[in-house]
Amino acid sequence: MIRKINATIEDFEDEKVLIKIGVLTLEAYPSLNVIRYFKKGDQYEFFASLEISEWNTSLYIFKDKIERDVFESLKKVSKIGPRIASKILRKTDAEEFIQMINSQDTALLSSLPGIGKKTAERLISELSDSFRVFSAGAGTQSYGNNNVKEAIEALETLGFQRYEIMKVISQLDLEELKTEEIIKECLTRL
Repeated sequence: MIRKINATIEDFEDEKVLIKIGVLTLEAYPSLNVIRYFKKGDQYEFFASLEISEWNTSLYIFKDKIERDVFESLKKVSKIGPRIASKILRKTDAEEFIQMINSQDTALLSSLPGIGKKTAERLISELSDSFRVFSAGAGTQSYGNNNVKEAIEALETLGFQRYEIMKVISQLDLEELKTEEIIKECLTRL
């Protein structure tokens, strides 16, 4: 099994990225953070997952271990598989996805590619326990309380990207903050 690949990005194509390893150029499916943080010519030690089936062989690359671990968990959910798991992680980052599961946000989950309301409910059902542990291990907090949800929605309305908001919120002590205080704290850091 391939776990990491030290490669140089050669080019980005539609849903794929071309990576060069020595004399080989491989086609891989990147996560959102690979697309977001890397450009042509960048060399990096990517976390990877090689999927081999009787119909296809596909390589998936990730910026960090959390992304790969979320991908590995996602693809095991019934009726998801590696292709849909990859599409999900190209639309949202792993920490945000963990947050969606932990807050049981079926509306946000349903907006992801290949996910309807029933699949969103299945994801929550099958991943909740493992992602709570994941979340604690990753140093993130559970954002299930309404003040945080309201603050996130307000900041998104102001034009901030959810991943930026989530990064700032993960640095805050949210114990007894009201919605307005959370928004104010985030605005000073965004």
